[in-house]
Amino acid sequence: MYPQISIDGQYRRLFPSKYPTIDIYEKFGSREMQHLAADLETITNPRLAAKSRITGGDISADANSPKLQNWNHAPFAYPMPEGSYCLPPPYSVLELATDERGALARAILRREEFLSRTDEPACGVDMRMITNKVVGTFVDLRGLPPDTPQAARWLLGRRLYEEGVDGVAFRIAELPGYEFIGVFNGDVLIERGIQGAHYRFRWDGQRINRIFDFGANDDIDRSEIITEPLEASLRHTG
Repeated sequence: MYPQISIDGQYRRLFPSKYPTIDIYEKFGSREMQHLAADLETITNPRLAAKSRITGGDISADANSPKLQNWNHAPFAYPMPEGSYCLPPPYSVLELATDERGALARAILRREEFLSRTDEPACGVDMRMITNKVVGTFVDLRGLPPDTPQAARWLLGRRLYEEGVDGVAFRIAELPGYEFIGVFNGDVLIERGIQGAHYRFRWDGQRINRIFDFGANDDIDRSEIITEPLEASLRHTG
C-alpha cells in the first residue's frame, strides 16, 4: 500500500510550439480556405470531439473553464500510443515536473527519443513552457526502486487509475534530482495553464546538446540540466 499525499502547487511541462506563435492555418492563403480547414478540424479533431461531449455540443461554452482550456484538455483527449512512465497505452495522462529544469529534462529525453526514431537530421525544435496549478490527493510512488520494470509500473499505475485516484507522484531513474506527477483526473487542474518561456532544442542528429532560451537570448548546455554518468558522456564526445 502506497501513501497518499496532498498536492497544492505549480507544476510545469513543455510541448512543441513555434516561436513566435503562429496561426496553424495561415499558410492556407485565403481566409475562405482557413475557415474551411478550421471547420474540418471541428469534425475530425478528437480533442474537439471530447470537448463537445463535455459541453453537450457547444464547444464554446464556458470558455474560461480551466478544464476546457486546450492546454489542459488536450492531454486527456488524445490517447498515448507509447504510454507514459506510469500508464500503458492507450491511457491518457498529463505528466508534469515540480520545477522548470525538471520539465526541460523530461522534454529533452522525450524529443530525443522521437527524433532518433525518425533519423531526423540536425535541426531546431521550438518548445513552450506551460505552468499548471494542481490541487489534489496523489499516490506517492517516489519510493519505488529505480530499477522497477516498466511492466510492473504500468500494472500498478493502471490499478490506481481504475481506482479513481487523482494521480501519482514519482521519480525517474534517468533524471536524478527531479520529481514529477502524473495527473489522471483533469479536475485537479484548478486554473488555466499559463504560458512561460520559449526554448529551441538544438538537435545535432544524435542528441540535444544545447537549448536556446529566447527570453534570456542565451544557450543552456545540456549538462546544466541532465547529469549523466562519465562513461555515457565519453561515448557521445569520443
